[in-house]
Amino acid sequence: MRWLIGVLLLGWLLTGVFALPASAEPECEVYDDRSGQCRIFVMPPPPEYSPGEGGGEDGGGGSGGENVCWDWVQEAEVACVVGTFYWSSSWACHTKYADPQPGWSDPVWSGRTDGAIYECARGVTLTDPLGTSSVQRWAPEPPWGAPPDPRQLAEQAVESMQLRAIDIGVTPLPYPETGNIGLVGLPQWLWVEDQSPSTWGPITRTATSGPYSVTATGTVDRIEWDMGDGQVIVCDIPGTPYQESFMDSPSPDCGHDYYEEDGFYDVSATSYWVIQWAGLGQSGTIELDFTQTTQLAIGEVQVITQ
Repeated sequence: MRWLIGVLLLGWLLTGVFALPASAEPECEVYDDRSGQCRIFVMPPPPEYSPGEGGGEDGGGGSGGENVCWDWVQEAEVACVVGTFYWSSSWACHTKYADPQPGWSDPVWSGRTDGAIYECARGVTLTDPLGTSSVQRWAPEPPWGAPPDPRQLAEQAVESMQLRAIDIGVTPLPYPETGNIGLVGLPQWLWVEDQSPSTWGPITRTATSGPYSVTATGTVDRIEWDMGDGQVIVCDIPGTPYQESFMDSPSPDCGHDYYEEDGFYDVSATSYWVIQWAGLGQSGTIELDFTQTTQLAIGEVQVITQ
């Protein structure tokens, strides 16, 4: 299996199937007098890598601390900078300018006269900083660069979930829409009227950037029902929808009673989401909440005596 992965990787490296990140043009230090070709380039300062890009809880850094990048081929941490080699997330290898540059007659140029030739070294790890193989490749710009921020990919995955607040299910029916009036002392049932992956979960989405991907899964942890009378009802289930056959029985799992006095009550339902994500050797949690509001009218039974 290892030799197969190596053969496939070598094919990727030679064909250059991944897009290259933008970077500044290299500066030439020595030109060939006859051909005008640049033979030696000025080595630029190391590219900026975010510290702690390896695995870790809640997006934290890996065991290598600073200068740690992620190798998506082997799914392992690697050093971002080793000597004069810089990690390239698009090529999945450590890279540097080939010094000196091969002549234009070298097949590695494939007839091109722009860009430069770079060494692409595999096998450079945190514990073994010596490359075991090196391939020369052409690129129009320096190919090094860190992988995307997995937290940003996780946020993209969450955005694609299109999460939203619930539609409130409650008895009596909301007053502004129906004009219904409940009674003091009678039970109110509370439930998620439109239970779906986007209002209750679970829901899973994946965001990708080149060869990298992050997968996030979200579920509602609880709904806090603010009943407008100072009481907050916490339900970790979507609740049972009311049916007329239930008469005046209380909800078996999520309900309330107005015992104090009649009036108008502003009711809000806040759903609290917990989204777990993982990718690029990291994992973390994103918490979100969404609120829906309505109004209930509660009346009091009047006993008329003569």
